[in-house]
Amino acid sequence: MTQTDYIRTETADHAVAMCKAVLAARPYCRIGQITGQPGTGKSAMTMWLAEELDAIRIEVWTRISDRDILRLIVEAANSKGIAVDPAGTGNTLFKRLISVLEGRLVIVDEANHLKWAQLEILRCLSDQGKCGLIIVGTDILSRTIAAAQVSTYLAQLRQRIGAKRVVMGPLGSDEEVAAYCITPRFGTVSRKTAAQFRKMTGGFWRSALELGDACARLMQAEGIDKLDETVVQTAAAWMAGSGK
Repeated sequence: MTQTDYIRTETADHAVAMCKAVLAARPYCRIGQITGQPGTGKSAMTMWLAEELDAIRIEVWTRISDRDILRLIVEAANSKGIAVDPAGTGNTLFKRLISVLEGRLVIVDEANHLKWAQLEILRCLSDQGKCGLIIVGTDILSRTIAAAQVSTYLAQLRQRIGAKRVVMGPLGSDEEVAAYCITPRFGTVSRKTAAQFRKMTGGFWRSALELGDACARLMQAEGIDKLDETVVQTAAAWMAGSGK
């Protein structure tokens, strides 16, 4: 994704401000959190943030090992021109990273897949490496951090996050859908078209992108030059019928 692929929303502006606050925070407080429902555009925004702020971004998965988390950060750092040897144990990689990450921003997407002990590794990386850390995930991430079973272990993480949070949700109005999802791609549309588009997508970013793609294909195939309610309804019906 390039910067031109991402449409900067109000939430994205809040995320940029939060990331900058994380980097400017005093030592042992440089952690922030982005949460939101699936489909609200978290991953798209983190890729954009990584470009906008020259951040190191990784995306984790279920049952990822401690060493693989650190290896991903090493690889992402190398792609940013920060030379880090990728060989060695997890402890070795950790020591190398804390020596080169000061003042940098590290974004960890899909962090809801991580165990509490792995979140603690990331917290220590931020503390000892003097780098900013943004952990990103669904509401499961927030529940994990607050869960009674691990609250003692993650108390330091919660304290470091504090108020440095951004919560993402569906676009809340027809005007927002038009401004962020329709107008940049199709030009100005009627209020009824914007309302129909939001109805079909629920205001979810991922669904809006997919419906926009379907509308564009339909318009090209039929020689239609203006997005309207009929195009939106037909494209949505095609998506539902094709399982996409």
